[in-house]
Amino acid sequence: MKNFISLTLFLIFIPLSGYSQMFSVDDSSPVRQQQLGTATVFSIGWEMGEFENRNSNLVDIDDYSFDDNILKLRLDTPGLKMALGLGGSITGMSNNSYLNILGRLHNNLNVYMSDERNFIFQLPIQITTDLMRVQRNNTESEFQQSSFIVGTGVRTVAILSERFDFSLKATPNYGFSFSQGNLFGGSLFRFDGSSQLLIKNVIGDRGLALSYHFDFRSYDIDGNQNDYDYTSHSISIGITF
Repeated sequence: MKNFISLTLFLIFIPLSGYSQMFSVDDSSPVRQQQLGTATVFSIGWEMGEFENRNSNLVDIDDYSFDDNILKLRLDTPGLKMALGLGGSITGMSNNSYLNILGRLHNNLNVYMSDERNFIFQLPIQITTDLMRVQRNNTESEFQQSSFIVGTGVRTVAILSERFDFSLKATPNYGFSFSQGNLFGGSLFRFDGSSQLLIKNVIGDRGLALSYHFDFRSYDIDGNQNDYDYTSHSISIGITF
């Protein structure tokens, strides 16, 4: 297991430059040009999430299931992703409050690039840690799990035209989940994917990113009380840097 984690960290921290240099005949100074699929995006989105316990025999006070809307903030860079999900009365949740904090280190290894450099097929390598907390209103009862997972999958990025890029990504992940004060509590399988349409130079050199995200998580915690599935679909709009 240690060797696997070491290899994953090595693949993640292989330096990949997000810029290439171009030289002009009349000007010897290099001009930095951003490579395909390496834009930094800050986005805000609306997530429709369903949190469901796989045990049908729970009493209501022990059941944190919900089917509600969540506010989502994301920052995506070429090597780091951070996300914050918030749910409560402001998003229409009536019985619970929701908090999700995510951090992901990743590296997209090029498998194939077209001769015209307008299409890339990549192998993403990633390590993700996150905190999910669902708390029932007016009680101290809550579901809270932190996780550490490793994943890989596929990613493609294509130039559609001079101003439009389109990307797709899908990654299964697997690792362990634990509650506060415990190192190991169970396992977590996670499958997430996204698609993004990038419109360049909307405001000066700033672009506009329109995205769809899918997320499925299956918690398998010791005992049956905290065996939950979480499924969400979200749409977001963001700006590039």
